[in-house]
Amino acid sequence: MPQYHVKYVFLFLSSALLFSSCVNLKHVTEFSKSAVESVETFETLSSSFSQTCLEDCQSKNIAALNIHQTDCDCSQNEEADRVTALIYHGLQGYFYALTNISDNQLTNYQTDGLTNSITSGNFGSIQVNEADVKSYSNIITLVGRAFTDGYRRNKIKTYISNANQPVQDLLHFLDLNLAGNLKNKLEVQKSSLKNYYFDLVRDKKLSTYERTKFAEDYFSRIQEIERQQNELAAYSKILNSIAEGHASLNSEVEKLSDTELKVALAKYGSQLKRHSTALLKK
Repeated sequence: MPQYHVKYVFLFLSSALLFSSCVNLKHVTEFSKSAVESVETFETLSSSFSQTCLEDCQSKNIAALNIHQTDCDCSQNEEADRVTALIYHGLQGYFYALTNISDNQLTNYQTDGLTNSITSGNFGSIQVNEADVKSYSNIITLVGRAFTDGYRRNKIKTYISNANQPVQDLLHFLDLNLAGNLKNKLEVQKSSLKNYYFDLVRDKKLSTYERTKFAEDYFSRIQEIERQQNELAAYSKILNSIAEGHASLNSEVEKLSDTELKVALAKYGSQLKRHSTALLKK
């Protein structure tokens, strides 16, 4: 090959590399930032599996006028909370890394909390399948590599493509177990309270004042449970918006700078901010 041809090929490749490194991925960075901030509202949720288990146990002891041997075994529900928290942290770590990679920044994140493993099985109100374990393992491995290998922007397509299915699976897991199983557990708690207070409010042997106080106590407790349920419903909207946004990002992974993707991610980013604000006001 003539020397001047080699020179032109070198200049072409250099220009192409420079162009690819200068592609504006601000829309990806902003979406992933919104995803991090929104998924982190998990930490504001005021209900949990173990807390609900403890409240149910205490309510049974109160109804039975029992103050002896009132220990409550909520170990399975505590494990359910632990697994749920691990999966939340896995998603948090993924979107944190995506934010840095798309912004062409070296990732710097404490991965100590992502080293704990989960196992399949039934834990109180939740069930962890082998597929859930695999998705969690895959996302933890990917996040770990992003941080330890110093992923930069030229690997963003691989990062997004490899992560999409595990991300979708883990978002679905959180949604199923929080807006599904935990919310239903709270619904059962409401029914138990209604049964307990019904007899007290209708008992004419009690004074009107006593019956009124029982009714007030009932409505106060129901209102608090419904507030917790509304939090879970609001968080479900966050998880669904993140899932849809990441699916859109993955489907256009070969055209990250296209206007259609920018518009789509901006829409999902706005949804996330709106849903997060609604949750924090609950």
